[in-house]
Amino acid sequence: MALLCAFLIIACLAIFFAKKWHDASKLDNVYILSSDNTLTAIRTDGSMARSSYEIMAFAKVFLEKAFAHSEYSWEENLTEVTDFMDKESARLFLSKMDETIEALYKERNAISTVSLKEIEVDVDTQPYEVLLYYSTMLRFASLGEAIYEDAEVEGGIYFQIEPLSRSTKNPFGMQIRKLKFLQKKSDS
Repeated sequence: MALLCAFLIIACLAIFFAKKWHDASKLDNVYILSSDNTLTAIRTDGSMARSSYEIMAFAKVFLEKAFAHSEYSWEENLTEVTDFMDKESARLFLSKMDETIEALYKERNAISTVSLKEIEVDVDTQPYEVLLYYSTMLRFASLGEAIYEDAEVEGGIYFQIEPLSRSTKNPFGMQIRKLKFLQKKSDS
């Protein structure tokens, strides 16, 4: 009987320490160093939450990088903006930015600017949801007589945002998922 009790105690202790070790291996510890001290912080579920202000700032940066280009910024902007997306969204986005769009910048000396018309952010859902309506102005820089007419194109985008750990590559710590292009918002 004593042997059975000893075995049960050892088994319970083994299970207890295995659980503690497993829980400790899943923690995201943050170490804060100062000249005389080292502090440790542990990430909680709420630390991945993003405010509507952070999401709006991220959405504005995304919009600028996605639609405001010149011959010299085109490739760098597309690379940077697709780093903010999951693979499915990046593939859809790049399919819209094909060779004919690239030719506008490289062969016809186009410069595009974008202005945000409306933004809606829903932080009450997980993942967060963003709806953007924008206007892109395409201008053709030329010496002398203009060959092409400037054009304005309105559109919209819907996407979800999944919070991630912040990094050098993604300082906002957000990833765009389920990107959808929308028609321009009707005035009615």
